[in-house]
Amino acid sequence: MKRNTKALLCAGLMAVSLVLPQIADASKYTASTDTNANVLDYLENNKRSARENAITDEQKQLVHDAFEMRKNLRDPLDPTKNVPVAMEGDELFYDQRNGDFYAIGQVNITSLDAQRFQTEEVNGNIQNTEVNVPGKGHMVQMTPGQAKIVMDGYKIQYNYGKKTGSMEDASGKIDHEYIKGKRIEMYPDKIIVYDGTMTKCSAINPDYHTSASKIEVYPGDKMICYDLKFWLGHVPVYSTKKRTFRLDQEDDQTDLPKVGYTNDDGWWISKDFRYNLAKRLYIDSEVKYTGKHGFRSHADLVHNNMLGTFKVLYGYYESSNNKWVKKEPSFTYSKSIPLGSLPLSLGLSYERGKWSQNDIHSIHTYYGISLSHKTINLGGNHKLDLSTSYSITNESANDSSIRGFGYTALLRRDVDKRWSYYTRYSYSQANTKNSLFDYDLDSYSRKLSAGFSYKFSDHDRVVVGSAFDVDDRSLADMDLYWLHDFHCLQLISRYRVKRHQINVTLQFNPW
Repeated sequence: MKRNTKALLCAGLMAVSLVLPQIADASKYTASTDTNANVLDYLENNKRSARENAITDEQKQLVHDAFEMRKNLRDPLDPTKNVPVAMEGDELFYDQRNGDFYAIGQVNITSLDAQRFQTEEVNGNIQNTEVNVPGKGHMVQMTPGQAKIVMDGYKIQYNYGKKTGSMEDASGKIDHEYIKGKRIEMYPDKIIVYDGTMTKCSAINPDYHTSASKIEVYPGDKMICYDLKFWLGHVPVYSTKKRTFRLDQEDDQTDLPKVGYTNDDGWWISKDFRYNLAKRLYIDSEVKYTGKHGFRSHADLVHNNMLGTFKVLYGYYESSNNKWVKKEPSFTYSKSIPLGSLPLSLGLSYERGKWSQNDIHSIHTYYGISLSHKTINLGGNHKLDLSTSYSITNESANDSSIRGFGYTALLRRDVDKRWSYYTRYSYSQANTKNSLFDYDLDSYSRKLSAGFSYKFSDHDRVVVGSAFDVDDRSLADMDLYWLHDFHCLQLISRYRVKRHQINVTLQFNPW
């Protein structure tokens, strides 16, 4: 029997791949605006992505330690053998005759592939590739290509040769989800969580969470939840006996319910859904109820392939100035084509379908082609975007046809971590004065817009956007935004100065 305080064991002690689903990328923010303030949406989306993908100091330390281990290896790695593991403890016993080991005190087990295990007591057998923790253990995993894990659990048993094991009363974070489970079982092809909960809210008592009697995870394929319930606080909102989520593409349910108020719609509540039908084929839908209009929902059948994006749209659609059209149905096509080694891309777009607005009904047809230049870096953190287009819009109701060129020049700059601003000049042949439908159009053709964003704190940001009618030499619109982050909620307020209108959205942070 040998006794050491540190040993290097050639064993895949932490080779478990707890690859639970990355439920969704940080949900994308799109500003509702008539002043082109949405050109600064990347500020909010970058913040959401950074928050969702942030790693802790101990995760950073693990990556550093694994790198140092690899750098200090004496011999090249043998891919047919388990990865080397460094074991440290106040007292460590290892029997070379039968492979038994035992460690107590501050035990740290770190593998070369960036996995770490910490506990006060551990025993096992190197030859049988077995590890047992009778008490509490702490796990951290930063292995490339696998889930990022920070997890605590009890009564841990794991066979790193067979890649099977279990953990009792587990809690922690796996990728972007905070996970709890009475028991977690690990297999080569799946992970099972019993009596588990999942949430992206880090509060001790989360504002929202999903619970299930059993969760079966097949990494990279699917997740099956049994007796699923979605909770707001301690109140169950909806439930289902069984639900399957696809993991080989974007998740079916990426957004939580939103509530809000606008002068035109009154109070409203909405929920977005995604149903994956096949690879690159899915349905995006929004179920929305408004106090003034009742249900205003829609569904989009979407197919993506190398030829472009094809959609069939049906239902009610709302523009940034709260104007509604009903499409029953409408077909759209879009494609962006890089032009070889040139810093240019060609855009193609098409839509045809039945549109209705108030008492107007028409077969709406749109053709569009555009040429865009890759973002030009002017220095001093100034960025310039240029594009030109030609479009044709035909309406069957009045046999009208609007056709002509358009162009856009956008200059933006991030001054520092707090300040950003933009200036945009554009021309469009189509406007509400010469178009049949008042939907997603300005009332003028030549537009100069400008605005800025200022971040007061990690929780508060304001955006001011303005739009000028160049031909009329007048201020056409002004938008004031305030974005405030609570712990697991976000409040987005918009005041339309020229129209004296208020838009408010309250949503749970799904990132």
